[in-house]
Amino acid sequence: MYIIVAGGGTAGSTISRHLLDRKHDVVVIELEREKCEELYAHSGIVTIHGDAKNIEILEEAGAARADAAVAALYKDEDNLTFALLAHSLKVPRIIVKMRDPAYRQAYHLAGASSICDMNSMFTNKVLTELESPKIKVITEIEQGEAQLIMFELPSALPSEGIKVQDMVKDPAFAADCVFAGVIDEKTERIVVPRGSDRLKPGNKVFMVVGNQGIGAIEKYLERMEGMA
Repeated sequence: MYIIVAGGGTAGSTISRHLLDRKHDVVVIELEREKCEELYAHSGIVTIHGDAKNIEILEEAGAARADAAVAALYKDEDNLTFALLAHSLKVPRIIVKMRDPAYRQAYHLAGASSICDMNSMFTNKVLTELESPKIKVITEIEQGEAQLIMFELPSALPSEGIKVQDMVKDPAFAADCVFAGVIDEKTERIVVPRGSDRLKPGNKVFMVVGNQGIGAIEKYLERMEGMA
């Protein structure tokens, strides 16, 4: 894909490097010349020295053929302007970094197809880390409506393990919980478990879960540990 990234700061440069590593064509628009030169020198990423809120700069960056645009500027009002301009130039996918949730509706109206809510991500991660230390939040999904989490199965499980289809019968794993994967100890790769597969003590399990489900899973893990 051909992707335009607005902002060569910490967020923009990190995203750009990952995109480049994944073989995407990336161009970064950055207002500070020094950042442009540093980004190109260290990673070879194509940069344009200019204001990402200027429609002529977006046209120079190749918005007419872009598959996606990423707004990674510091201020919401700047990201909003960039998103609106990218939308007017018919960029099909626009992803924005949002600091203030008050901008959510404005971002939608500006054509943003995906919004990364920085405050909600930080808040939910802190709360989970403090209140559910046995569970690690990997990332949020759909603006915080669900989360991808990881936890380790306790040693109190039978040594032969428990079938997925039996484990999901526990009330802790309600309808808003979905098994996403488990780390295979032999290959050290994530595999998708089937109903008849057995999960064993020490396995690291990945799940997509609604916010209300994290507490129930935490209680399940505590209950299992209490049986040891």
